[in-house]
Amino acid sequence: MAMTSTARVQALQTGSTADSQELSKQLASRELVFGIVGHVGSGTSKVGENLADVLARQEFEGKKYQCTIVKAREVIEEWACRHGEAVPADSNRLVVDVEKLQDLGDKMRATGDLAAVARGAVLKVRERRAELQEETVEEDQPVVPDGNPRAYIIDSIRHPAEVQLLRKVYGDAFVLIGVVCEKNARRSRISKKYRDAGAEAAEAFMDRDAKARENYGQHVSDAFHLADFFIDNTAARFIEDDPSQPNPAWDINDHLLRLIRVVTHEHIERPTIDETAMYAAGGAAMRSACLSRQVGAAILDKEGNIVATGANEVPKAGGGVYGEQFGDGHFDDRCYVHKRYCSNTKEQTSIAEEILGELEGSLRDDVDKAKLVAKLKSGRIGELLEFSRAVHAEMDAVLDAGRKGSSTVGCRLYVTTFPCHYCARHIVSAGIDEVQFIEPYPKSKAFDLHSDSILNDRSRPWTPPSEGGSQVLFRPFTGVAPRMYRRAFQKDRSLKDKNTGEIAVSSPEWGSPYDISKTSYADFEVTLTREFE
Repeated sequence: MAMTSTARVQALQTGSTADSQELSKQLASRELVFGIVGHVGSGTSKVGENLADVLARQEFEGKKYQCTIVKAREVIEEWACRHGEAVPADSNRLVVDVEKLQDLGDKMRATGDLAAVARGAVLKVRERRAELQEETVEEDQPVVPDGNPRAYIIDSIRHPAEVQLLRKVYGDAFVLIGVVCEKNARRSRISKKYRDAGAEAAEAFMDRDAKARENYGQHVSDAFHLADFFIDNTAARFIEDDPSQPNPAWDINDHLLRLIRVVTHEHIERPTIDETAMYAAGGAAMRSACLSRQVGAAILDKEGNIVATGANEVPKAGGGVYGEQFGDGHFDDRCYVHKRYCSNTKEQTSIAEEILGELEGSLRDDVDKAKLVAKLKSGRIGELLEFSRAVHAEMDAVLDAGRKGSSTVGCRLYVTTFPCHYCARHIVSAGIDEVQFIEPYPKSKAFDLHSDSILNDRSRPWTPPSEGGSQVLFRPFTGVAPRMYRRAFQKDRSLKDKNTGEIAVSSPEWGSPYDISKTSYADFEVTLTREFE
């Protein structure tokens, strides 16, 4: 008979004569939790299914992974039934039915918990673990993992609060996969899948999914850039003219297999040049003290050498930005030091108040002017960029290269946030060939203003400007994200036989960086110290 969770906890807390290292390894749950996030039409469900298939063929210490897909849709539908809400019978045919599911998800989050859907997913994970271990779920008792390798795949994440909760619960064992897909491809898939998805309906559907006006609505664009690993699902699985033939450009399974190898560390996987470059950009972003957001950029030459890095920061006389000097006592006039406010936000408010003043005689006496100013700022006024004191990260990197005397012609630029239209024009002028980015930036008008010199459709033939082409390629980054880089590639085990020198990948001495403990750190303290004296 299988050991119960209560007995398992007691066994873990009993302690033994094992040393600290062995006790630590005994606490590893050997469970992984994956989340899938992607804009509507990107194919998150298919990626989740393929991940389960790829994982199920892998072994961990001689045992196959047990995989479970947890559907956010099922969590929402069960919540709706418990609360007497109507659930659409079939949401796979009409956009209006999917919108009803969106409404239900909004209602869950509107109760005061923005991570409510993820909370329901956690319950599903507990229930599934108990089922696999042939146990019953007791409301106030943990279902302690029995040590068998398992993976839970949550399809799909629609709000950043869900990501934060799952990271709090599962720590580094939670891996978020961001599914990249070009907008035109997503629009086409939506139109083909749903009978009522005309051009206008599809666009509205996509906008609501990406960033709803309400805080409790879907905010996929905000959750997407929190991913640990990005894959591109733009290519169709099958050749359009012959649906029976697989498309050789569709390589999702290859990338999922690499992710698993990165996570399990059972094979030697090293970072790509793109991943290292984006990690450098992510590190540069940490230097920024901007009150709005941290952005980092890195420029690589054709040989893959880092030419320059940059962060969005206030410029200083003599070159560069504040915060780059050695030692203490340097004058620092960044916004958080002396001004204590964001100049761009303050100027936006001033413009809104000025417009309100010009309309003073046309407004009713009962109008709430503070709310009206806030409403004005939520529109186009809130998209104004030019009153920030900071040099943007891309510009800081380009200027850094210039001060060093390094040419940017033919280089690639990696930036954590999509370039604004101000930076885009300078990137083109600097002779950059290609730009890769993670976070979208809806305020940017780069494509609207510079469609002649910027290309974002990778299905079209492209020649780099340094080789005679006429457009700079802007494309989403794929691979290991900066937030996951260290635990993905830091050596944590021996890779060779000490006697022969031949490759021999061993188990990590103190457990994997993705291990999550079966018990709390407070329980582990008891286990460690009970017999210490």
